[in-house]
Amino acid sequence: MKVKLEAFSPAEGIGIIRVYHKLRLIRPPYLSQDTPVLAEEALEDAILRHGFSASTEQFGSWEDAITFLNQQAVDVRRSLGQTIPESIMGKDILDVAPLDILNNFLDRIEREIIPQRLFDQAEEFLLSLLASSASTRHPETGSRAVRLLQRNTSARKQSDARVSELANRDIRFPSLERHGELEESVRLAELIRVRGCVFAPAS
Repeated sequence: MKVKLEAFSPAEGIGIIRVYHKLRLIRPPYLSQDTPVLAEEALEDAILRHGFSASTEQFGSWEDAITFLNQQAVDVRRSLGQTIPESIMGKDILDVAPLDILNNFLDRIEREIIPQRLFDQAEEFLLSLLASSASTRHPETGSRAVRLLQRNTSARKQSDARVSELANRDIRFPSLERHGELEESVRLAELIRVRGCVFAPAS
């Protein structure tokens, strides 16, 4: 079986693959029952509107494609370097970190970690900072951490929403969707269902 990766989001390990001439969305935790079929238009939307990267990678199996996506996510995290090393998550270290170091961490969270959609890593660090004495020693730092935590939560929701938008696109009526008429058709279908008749009531 040939699996072609058409587009992917490296930081999130999400991909749009073509297999047996159909587009499918694959995402963590990569459950076989959670690979919705996508309309062809979804591929363009993913790249132009949702920040996916186009790809020409091909694999011999689903497992190989998943391994590639996992490795991309690891590489993105590795590219962050040592600015926020694993050990810094410890509360004891944050308790004694000077203000300039804390601000450097928060700058990196704001400018790189959240924009790269590394939401778990951002959340873990911000919660650790808020649980440490740093937030009481430097109230302005604690306030900034709260704002960044809110921004991270909002960005995560937006990211989840864009993936859901791709996954839930109605592929049964692509022509109606292209012409912006799908919602009106759904409304009319609901009226017919309620009436039990395709004819409008007599006036």
